[in-house]
Amino acid sequence: MKNIYLLLIAAGCSASAIAQVASTHPYATNQSKRWALDVNLLGGKADQTFTTANSINNYPGAMNGNTGVLKYDRGYSYGANLQLGYFFGHSEHFGIGTGIMFMEQRGEANLDAFHIDFRSTDVAGNTFRQVLSGYDIREDVVSSMVNIPVMLKFKTRFSKRWGFSTDAGAVINLQMKNAYSTNAKFNREAIYKFVQNSDGGTTSVYDNSTTPSAGSWLVTRAEFLRNNPGGDWAEYARIKRSMGINVGDQMITASRTGKTTYQTPSVGFMIQPSFNYYLSDNVSIKLGGYYMLQPFKNKALSNYRLTDGYSSYSSVLDNVTASVNTSYGVNLGVSVYMGRKDKDHDNDGITDRKDDCPDVFGLAEFNGCPDTDKDGIQDSKDSCVTVFGLAKFNGCPDTDGDGLADRVDECPFVAGPIALNGCPDKDKDGIADKNDLCPDVYGVLLFRGCPDTDGDGIADSEDKCPMVAGTAANGGCPDTKPATDPMNGGGDLNTPILFEVNMSTVKQSSMPGIEDAVNELNADKNATLQIDGHADASGPDAWNKILSLERAKAVKAEVTQRGIKSNRVNTIGHGSNDPAATNDTYDGKEQNRRAKMTIKK
Repeated sequence: MKNIYLLLIAAGCSASAIAQVASTHPYATNQSKRWALDVNLLGGKADQTFTTANSINNYPGAMNGNTGVLKYDRGYSYGANLQLGYFFGHSEHFGIGTGIMFMEQRGEANLDAFHIDFRSTDVAGNTFRQVLSGYDIREDVVSSMVNIPVMLKFKTRFSKRWGFSTDAGAVINLQMKNAYSTNAKFNREAIYKFVQNSDGGTTSVYDNSTTPSAGSWLVTRAEFLRNNPGGDWAEYARIKRSMGINVGDQMITASRTGKTTYQTPSVGFMIQPSFNYYLSDNVSIKLGGYYMLQPFKNKALSNYRLTDGYSSYSSVLDNVTASVNTSYGVNLGVSVYMGRKDKDHDNDGITDRKDDCPDVFGLAEFNGCPDTDKDGIQDSKDSCVTVFGLAKFNGCPDTDGDGLADRVDECPFVAGPIALNGCPDKDKDGIADKNDLCPDVYGVLLFRGCPDTDGDGIADSEDKCPMVAGTAANGGCPDTKPATDPMNGGGDLNTPILFEVNMSTVKQSSMPGIEDAVNELNADKNATLQIDGHADASGPDAWNKILSLERAKAVKAEVTQRGIKSNRVNTIGHGSNDPAATNDTYDGKEQNRRAKMTIKK
């Protein structure tokens, strides 16, 4: 039941928090006031968990001891608190409060399974073994507590009539007084052991054997019924009591009422959520619940004994060293709100003195300034005031979600890379589809996105031999007659090897020169070959450096494939640092995309 109740309290608090965040009603803050005087009546279930001292050794010669388990049953509580609260912040939802609280708990303290054997003396001065068992050891307890609550307070108003409030915080426990009454009863039995003394008589001694000695006199119910089956033990015990022997069933103690006090201060916890019905801006009626936990410390009586076996009785509460009190139930109260009500011209729930935009309805999170498109960016900082957008684009949208704001995105409804201004590139050739004449096939910029598969500088669509590099004069097909006479070592070693834009593929037309270099290296086994790679100035310097070295390596690969050892060929990449012609014209750039071979002897 308690867990369900706590769950309902938590649900109520969560609902109020959600409502507070979502609420934009003027009453949420506009009608709020700084000061509140709360009077609350509380009532519900109560419980106490006891910690008790071990009192067995307080009984002389204790044996077979079990001082029992102390429990609290049938508890209920009621009380009241008076608090004065102050609310702060521009919305005045949160505050602090303190005051005074009185609570009273009523219930039963039950001691189960009490039993002990101990040394006692009868009215004639004889030592004997008192066998004592508890019977219905129950105390009706009234606990009165005075506390000082120190609360964190929350309040919000949903409408003109309805709102929600919660108090949660520490409860400083000043004192706990317990008044008790009891009809505690005990079953009493006795065991006597007599020994012979020096003058020939007998003397009683304490029989502390686990099993009474054979010669001991047992004045017990079991022994009586064993010797007198069906006999009247109660009458027998009455006769023995008249003789001064302390035996009998359900013997009532003389002490019936008393008081105990726990005076060690401690700190507890309380939460008190309520729904509020506003009779006016100044008064509301509250109905809700509460949960309170109050720990108490106490010093048990020294030499505590529940009873001496005769008429004395000490309350079970006198042996308590700690008590944890819990109570939960219904809260009914009244709140009176006080303080100056500030003006709010735009009726947005934020007073003019705290409103950065006092003439325009706005939101609390922006100090009263508006957010027209509700994108979480106030209008004064929103570059697209009427369209929902993102903070990283100053409130402007990115419809296609490609990381580029619509206002600078050339293709705002289709996602594309930032490098292409937000336009897609299906064939990943670096040319936006809208500018690509062949959007589904990887191509080159020279031919507006269309391919040149053999890299001979002639687009596939105009190349009669698209898979084999050729010359423009031959329609893209290779020349049918050799450019040089191999028998004479033909080819011009000094002619640069040219490359296409961003390419490192060696053209077929450059092979005669490579053959010439190989022939010279074969003729002179001590000679080496240096290959210098170059690039035009179109790209970044870092890329040009890499590209020029790749071109030199591509020529080296052709040389080594023809039998020349790799250690006889050196490669250097110069980037665009050593142009052969101007980089301001197409023809000049074409001459700079080159590799140069030099024989070293």
